[in-house]
Amino acid sequence: MGISYNSRYIVCNSNRKINPGRTHIYHKLMNNFRSTPSPNPRTAKKQRLRFDHSCRRILSQEVIKPGAVSSLLTKLAAARKGKFLFLPSQKFTIPLKHLRYKKTADIPKQKDYNFTIPHCFGANTNTTTASRTTHNISIVTDSTLDSAPNEELLYTAAPYNPIPNMFIPIKYRDIIPPDPIYDNFGSFIVPGSREWFTYMNKLDIATRDERLEKAEAIKFNARMDELYTEGVASRLRYNQYQEERSLEIKNLQLEEAARIQNLALYHGTSSKHALYRQRQAVDLTQWSNSFHNQMINPPRPTLSKYQKKKRKQKNNLLQLEMDSFLINYPNISAPLSLKRNTTRSVFEYPYLPIDTYTSDDTKELETHPLKRADRTSDNIHGSHGVSKHSRLDSFLAPDSEQAGSSN
Repeated sequence: MGISYNSRYIVCNSNRKINPGRTHIYHKLMNNFRSTPSPNPRTAKKQRLRFDHSCRRILSQEVIKPGAVSSLLTKLAAARKGKFLFLPSQKFTIPLKHLRYKKTADIPKQKDYNFTIPHCFGANTNTTTASRTTHNISIVTDSTLDSAPNEELLYTAAPYNPIPNMFIPIKYRDIIPPDPIYDNFGSFIVPGSREWFTYMNKLDIATRDERLEKAEAIKFNARMDELYTEGVASRLRYNQYQEERSLEIKNLQLEEAARIQNLALYHGTSSKHALYRQRQAVDLTQWSNSFHNQMINPPRPTLSKYQKKKRKQKNNLLQLEMDSFLINYPNISAPLSLKRNTTRSVFEYPYLPIDTYTSDDTKELETHPLKRADRTSDNIHGSHGVSKHSRLDSFLAPDSEQAGSSN
């Protein structure tokens, strides 16, 4: 219950040139004012009193020109200046003054800022995905061990071969014991027999967890070694990138210093005041061109019939809401004697040096001995003015007390 409104941040001037004096990156949009009184009569009365006080405080700053009367536009202007919402169809924007564009001669670029600025991105239609499938192929090779005849050694029995000459499942090949196998009664188990496969099955079940742990450990160690190698290579690449970046920044700084020095020589000033001088020249030229274009090409309405109709409907809606508001809150308008005088804020150049001290070297660079002095021109009225403190003439003031002879 109470007062509610919507606020969101919008981006301005992200994909076009910046006008001088309008360098704000973000604006805060405030609209959709709603007033819902509390169901409790005492609370609703307090809410109404607080709202009346706020309306009187804001609308008392309404600026009315001489010969004019209070209107909807003057009240909305006072509310916009005080950042105050009191009508459902009212809206205004507030600039965020701590985030500004530096350059106004071109479209904003990310390389000119040490923080991320908004950009205008287009739709990307080249979004194709390719499915990749990997196949794990296991290749099994059977190996047979053939014992070569040895004439020097004589065996009473054939040598023990733990791997029978037959097909053996892959899961048994890594766990075949190299020594002869005996059962619980001491009987020899022939490799490849049914008892041998039974023994291998039990051995596989008994050692499966241990083998899985060893395989996971080997895989983990291999992955750790791979990550360590990648980390070392990444650090080397990063160090190389840092060195290249430092060298590039150093070269850019040297180029910028040389450019500023040449610019200072061109404007006849020092490097400290070069950007300030350039900005003054650019802004004065742009303002002169804008004023010239506005004077020779007066603005003409470019709205369509639908836009004109929609604007008229919106103005009528605002006027109805204002009339209803003044009827419901008759004590919010203050007399003209309490109106405040408003002044414009001074425009500050972003390249104005922080240190306002001007050295003697800068003064020497900025001197123009060949510049014409306007105070010595005959066609200027100020050159023929009478001095404020004129010396008395003896012929015009014979009775005045002046220094002279003592006779």
